[in-house]
Amino acid sequence: MKTNQKLLLFLLACTITFFACSKEQVDNGPKYKAINRYGSIYLTDRNTPRALAGHPFINTITGLTYILDTAKKRQDSVDIIYYFGKGNILSDSNTMASPASSVFSNTITTDNPWPEVIDWTVRNATKFKNVSDSVTHELVDMVANDSILQKYAVNLTETKINKLKIGSIIAFETIKGKKGIFVVENIEGTNAITRAITIAMIVQQ
Repeated sequence: MKTNQKLLLFLLACTITFFACSKEQVDNGPKYKAINRYGSIYLTDRNTPRALAGHPFINTITGLTYILDTAKKRQDSVDIIYYFGKGNILSDSNTMASPASSVFSNTITTDNPWPEVIDWTVRNATKFKNVSDSVTHELVDMVANDSILQKYAVNLTETKINKLKIGSIIAFETIKGKKGIFVVENIEGTNAITRAITIAMIVQQ
C-alpha cells in the first residue's frame, strides 16, 4: 500500500511539474497583438484632377486619409505621404514616404512633391522596408494578429519606398512604434496628372 501511495505521489508531482513547465513555455512564447485592417485606401498625386478624392496623407492608426489643408492641421497624425514625383525626382514614380523624409525638405520646389511640408512643425519619422520577396498578399489577407508584423517589420531604415507596383508589399513602423504592412492593390494612370494608387493595410492596434 505504501509503495502505491509513493508511486501516486510521484506521478502527481510529475504531472504538476509538466503542466508548470508547459505554462511557463506558453507565457514565455510570442505574445501577438490585435491588428486593424483597412482595405482599398485610395490615393492620388497632388496634380491629379481627382486629388480631392485621393487624400494622399495617411494616418496609419485610423486608416484615415487627408487632403493637404486637413493634413496641415493634423500633422502629428500623418504617418505616410504618397506622391508620384516631378522634376529631378520624377524617376521616383509611385512613392510612399515618411513626412520626415529629406525629399520634403528640398527647397527646390520642382524636386519636392509637397513643398508645404517644409514648414510643418511635426514631421513623423516613419520607416519602411520592401518585403515583397518574403511575404505574400494571401498571407497578409489571412493573418489574424500581428505575427507577421513582429517577424517582418523589423530593421527598417528607409524613409521612402519608390517605384511601387501592383503587388508590392511594404513593411513600416511609425514614430509611435506601431508596425504595419501595406499591399499595393491597384495603380491607375501613367503620369503625375493621372496617377492614382490603391493600397490595403494592416497595422498593430
